[in-house]
Amino acid sequence: MTLVFMLIGAIIVYSLLQRFYRKNWHKGLEADIRFAVGHAVAGDTIDFVEVVTNRKRLPLPYVHLKFQMDRALVFEDSGDNAQISDKVYRNDIFSLLMYQRVTRKIPVHCTKRGVYSVNGMEIVSSGMFMDEVMVLRTGANTELIVYPKAVDTHMLNVAFTKIMGTIEKNKMLYEDPFVFRGIRDYTPMDTMNRINWKASARTGDLMVNQFNETICQEVCILLDVETEGMLKRDELSEISISIAAGLSQMLIENGVAVSMICNGLDYVSEECVITESASGLAHTKTINTALARINLNAEPVDYKWLIANHPELAQDYDNDGKKYAGKEPKLYVMIAQNKRVDLQEAFDRLTGGDSNCLWIIPATKEDSTELTHCNAQRVVWEVK
Repeated sequence: MTLVFMLIGAIIVYSLLQRFYRKNWHKGLEADIRFAVGHAVAGDTIDFVEVVTNRKRLPLPYVHLKFQMDRALVFEDSGDNAQISDKVYRNDIFSLLMYQRVTRKIPVHCTKRGVYSVNGMEIVSSGMFMDEVMVLRTGANTELIVYPKAVDTHMLNVAFTKIMGTIEKNKMLYEDPFVFRGIRDYTPMDTMNRINWKASARTGDLMVNQFNETICQEVCILLDVETEGMLKRDELSEISISIAAGLSQMLIENGVAVSMICNGLDYVSEECVITESASGLAHTKTINTALARINLNAEPVDYKWLIANHPELAQDYDNDGKKYAGKEPKLYVMIAQNKRVDLQEAFDRLTGGDSNCLWIIPATKEDSTELTHCNAQRVVWEVK
């Protein structure tokens, strides 16, 4: 009889403990997951931080922290606690005493550019006696922007030298009306709006203002990620993005204003990725962020249509190839694997047939790299 009472008592205690644990296990339990940095470069290894806190007297011997992440981010401790299919599914186990916080830093390798986020997680307990499954769903909002890895700058020397040569030549052609240099005597070639009337009245002869040459010229990078032909070749598109990253960085470091127009769509806005003209090192971050957000899974806009319709590509030349009066043309650099005739003709109209403009073509040895309907200088970027 005593054994029966002891068994009944054990069952009652078991039930009470089980109910008590089930009611209170999640109280005071907090979890936080985040990337240690907000941005990285493809190829970098950063830390992913997991913090689990138990703010109560009840210990938690067995707690699972579960979340999912894009498979392009590779955890260096991947093993039994991670499953990889279309995504990486993490299942990390924590054992918490009363009023304890556990922090883990897990190295994560960024294999490719993009925008990665974790928007939710689950905290799972197996119950006090490992015979139940209790789930606490909680929010998480952490984002990592992985910039494209710029191509080797030494490989860009040919394109960079041609661009800088054109800029240096054009410095003597265009003056900056905001940088006053001095006054000189009037010549018949000078326009009336350059006459300095106060200086002319003081000297008794016509005098005109002089200005310094333009400090820098804008380079507009036209990045086309559309594939030529039916076969989609994302590797060439990724190389194009890396070329744009490296070239813009080199130009900005040399004081050149850079703008970029890409027909690829942004992950969030689903609009063409466009950055306005600017210079300075902060602009490098702006361009790299824009390049990281290009979604190659979305259908890009036809670049011929973009040239004809987008206000950022207001043409500098009329139909006869003459520059509009008072408008300093940009130096255009096209980066495209796509070499369709209609795109070549659209680019030629945009540039007024300017032979100083560049077309960088990422291609394999088997690909054709001829530009038969465009006057731009050709630079072939061979991809193995």
